[in-house]
Amino acid sequence: MKLGALFVACGSLLGAIALVLTTSVTLAQQEGGAGSSGGGAKASVWSGVYTAAQGKRGAEFYSGACAQCHGPNLNGAGQPDLPPSPAIARATFLRKWAGKPVSELFIYVRTQMPPDNPGTLTDQQAIDAVAHMFAVSNIPPGDKELPPDPKALADLVIEESK
Repeated sequence: MKLGALFVACGSLLGAIALVLTTSVTLAQQEGGAGSSGGGAKASVWSGVYTAAQGKRGAEFYSGACAQCHGPNLNGAGQPDLPPSPAIARATFLRKWAGKPVSELFIYVRTQMPPDNPGTLTDQQAIDAVAHMFAVSNIPPGDKELPPDPKALADLVIEESK
């Protein structure tokens, strides 16, 4: 009987430990601790993460620096003498980037564009271009600008639709 009672006691102790650990992890995640890359809950790009003014700045920058390759409608239809480029707005773009953090898109634009001179965009130019991509994709603006900060952008998730 003593061995059976020992097994029951150990089982109860393990159950209590598991409950405490589960509760601790849940609380930490709710407070933006463990399991969160940027320190907070994930937010969708559909929740108004850029301003209309930022989108307009991005459009102005895009028309001079990006449209030659990606086309005036961001559909990848650039100049005929240039290699093909991907669509960077609307359904195709959102499908490609769905589930990824905005930080990943920002870093890609900032470090890889333009292909003939990568890494020459400023942080502000890159994030404004991202805001323009969102605007053309019919993602609604909000009252705060997208910050040119990968850590702050890590908790914003690109989703294909609302």
